[in-house]
Amino acid sequence: MGLNAKKNILLMGHVDGLGGAQIAYRELIDFVKAEGHNLKVINITDDKNGGRAADASHILGRIEHKTPGLFDKVKKYRSLLSAAKQAKSFKPDVFVSIGLSNSSNFITHYLNNNCFKIAQDFIANRSQKEEIWNKSRSSFNGIAVQAPSMLTYWQTNLTDASGLNWLPCFPAPPVNGVLRKKDDNSEKQQIKLAYFGRLAGNKGLPLLFNTLATLPDKQNIALHLWGKGEEEANLRKLAAELNLTGIVTFKGGYPADREGAELMASYDGLVLTSTEMEGLPLVLLESMAYGLPFMATNIGAIGDCCIDNPDAVLVEPDQHSISEGLSKLISHIKAGAFDPERLKNYYDQNFSHNVMADRWRTCLNNPKLFFDEVQ
Repeated sequence: MGLNAKKNILLMGHVDGLGGAQIAYRELIDFVKAEGHNLKVINITDDKNGGRAADASHILGRIEHKTPGLFDKVKKYRSLLSAAKQAKSFKPDVFVSIGLSNSSNFITHYLNNNCFKIAQDFIANRSQKEEIWNKSRSSFNGIAVQAPSMLTYWQTNLTDASGLNWLPCFPAPPVNGVLRKKDDNSEKQQIKLAYFGRLAGNKGLPLLFNTLATLPDKQNIALHLWGKGEEEANLRKLAAELNLTGIVTFKGGYPADREGAELMASYDGLVLTSTEMEGLPLVLLESMAYGLPFMATNIGAIGDCCIDNPDAVLVEPDQHSISEGLSKLISHIKAGAFDPERLKNYYDQNFSHNVMADRWRTCLNNPKLFFDEVQ
């Protein structure tokens, strides 16, 4: 198959929910279609109609996600077997799994040797003893980590880092014409901060709450949490215990498309205090696209989007550092030191769809060369 030739591309990923992995999968589907490749997908979903990530004509198989009982596990195995047989008949030139999973490892064993198999990993700083990592390395020809620092980690910690390179996750494309306004905030009575994402254990929200409770001027801060998740009840209880109910507001699921973009751009700043299990969160890329400055913890590959970025505040994931970071974020907001146009330009130059598309295009044109060239 020659350079720039149209290929049979098989993609596999999760479609239930609005998390970064699901967005990355849907956006990669759109990219492959726009490139003119012959596309088929295997959706991991509990939606009996196959999920929403692609047209029905592109869906080659559906794999159940949640399998609480024996019957469900048997059903999932049958779905895997059916999808694997369909994948074999499709004869893909390239197979990409968005995320590491036992299901995608299973599919690889039915594909012929001419198919180049890529698994994209979102988790930074994994243990090299982790079972799913080692199984995926043996099943796939290439492991694509999400960001450059994740690649550097493996190059530093593995004796043999062959078959590794980095490929970005596509965020949702920014809505045209939406950009945070640069106002004079010196006399502003209240600073409006936002968190967008799952209310999950790895997001460090208890740490953020405890830090907020210690700030001397906390009454001049409003923190809106946009998202749902398994930690919501615990977080509501903690907010009440820390007397933050007048400061922290749980807003529920955030809107999509232009309404969501304008909502994000209406805030003074974004906060993300992750403590573990992160790659490069797509919400930070969205924030940059709309000129919204952010404070984030130095977890996973978050630091990659703070390099030479004067409109981001990067802190360590501890209460003292977060307290200093919040104070810096707020003082910079009041001083008008953050520049929405500058931040959007940073996004355009480093993380825009065009920048990411070029890297994916290079990979899909010649995946063997793409993964062989990194040593």
